[in-house]
Amino acid sequence: MTTDPHAAVANLARRLSGYVCEPGSAEYAKVVAIDNGRTRTPPALVVRANSYADVREAILFAQDRGLPMTVRGGGHSAAGYCLNRGGIVLDLGLMRGMTLDKGKDQLTVQLGATWADVYGYVDRSARPLIPVGGGCLPVGLPGFLQGGGYSFVSRSYGLGSDNVTRIRLVTSDGEMHTLTADAKEKLDRDLFWACRGGGGGNFGVAVEVTLQLHRPPAATVLGGGLSFPLERAEEVIPAYDAWAKKLPDAFAAYGYVGHDPDPAEPTRMIPSFRITPVYNGAYADGIAHLQPMLKLNPFDVRLYSVPLPTLEMAIGRSTLVGDRNAYIRSGMIEEKPGWTTDMIKAVQKAMAASPSKESFVVWTHGRGKVNDKSLAGQGPYPHRDKLFVFELKSIWGDPADTRANVEWAFDFGEALKKDFHGAYVNYIDPLQQDWAKAYYGSNLERLREIKKAADPDPAFFTFQQSVDSAFEPDVKNRPLDLAPLNRTLLPSS
Repeated sequence: MTTDPHAAVANLARRLSGYVCEPGSAEYAKVVAIDNGRTRTPPALVVRANSYADVREAILFAQDRGLPMTVRGGGHSAAGYCLNRGGIVLDLGLMRGMTLDKGKDQLTVQLGATWADVYGYVDRSARPLIPVGGGCLPVGLPGFLQGGGYSFVSRSYGLGSDNVTRIRLVTSDGEMHTLTADAKEKLDRDLFWACRGGGGGNFGVAVEVTLQLHRPPAATVLGGGLSFPLERAEEVIPAYDAWAKKLPDAFAAYGYVGHDPDPAEPTRMIPSFRITPVYNGAYADGIAHLQPMLKLNPFDVRLYSVPLPTLEMAIGRSTLVGDRNAYIRSGMIEEKPGWTTDMIKAVQKAMAASPSKESFVVWTHGRGKVNDKSLAGQGPYPHRDKLFVFELKSIWGDPADTRANVEWAFDFGEALKKDFHGAYVNYIDPLQQDWAKAYYGSNLERLREIKKAADPDPAFFTFQQSVDSAFEPDVKNRPLDLAPLNRTLLPSS
């Protein structure tokens, strides 16, 4: 083993079918530029893997050199945990191969793919089948699926992770494991359970999954938006809440509070509450289900009959951060009581005080098939019974405004704390108190045991909020300690 780092990197590069990117190159800059301008953590080098052998080489190289390693799929980690400072980023973006088993309606996908890749392939090769995937097309599969993964059709078919039938995972010893529910080895069965809701980056590098596809009842879905002035929130949101609780599983009704264009003057933005309906069925039937909300006289109604990926592209585009700065919080809202008057007032108050008019809150409509008892033990995702998954997305332009926007968002989340019952690991938050219990609930200890078996001490796959981390943010004092937002690894590592 050479002690010359440049020679070591050159030797690694010769063993790869992919390639190495070092600081200063265009490819390096591309990988580091994730969907959050606030996070640009610079690794020592990037390995762009082009095969499973490359993944093994990168893992063993990092261990030989004593370097930390994180894994980048689509580059949409809410906290930037796919990057690290001074270590290696293993980028899977070149690995996008797919094969379709038409007899089983299953798609096997390499995990450098994004949902845009998957939807395009399925549309060309397997129409009318659909995967249970992300509503934002540039998002990669690894983090989404390993964190649970809500789709616009999850109320029809379950979480994205529920529809994973096989996973290929490279562990910290460089060995490839084929994970299924009935795998021969107990560790592989345990890892299959853990990797379907236990969060990305914890147990190894997932390099390939097999997804169960579904045949929808109609070629198109109903989708769009119904917007109401936010000043009517105390009237409209309780009506929405009661209506959403009674909808069939085929109907998801997401919520949004932010700013919508005035239909009469699109350059003027109106503080709004918007319902985003997605009906997995005939358009006319979806319209019939929408009648109670239409009777409340929204100021803007836009409804479409389109293929699901088309709708996902239109909606997902609006959630992208790009080069702007962002900080994300989350919370789970139970079916009873659902949206209370105090919660609605807290949202109105916070949104009126937002330092940035680009910030918004959005919530996913849960339950339905997600809450099917037959799925409850198939993975560690603990929030199947929650009705709404709340996401607060603070977005701003000038880095100098970071403290004002983060503290606003933190206080907003704290104002709703008594009404939240857990948090969503795919919206991972470095300032979330008691974060491990919030994300994993009663499954935390089993996840830690599986992690230790697959990645023995000293753990290789570790970061600030990996399942084995003892990190807790200090949020008792003001000004807030924002250091956890500026790192992915614990200071001691």
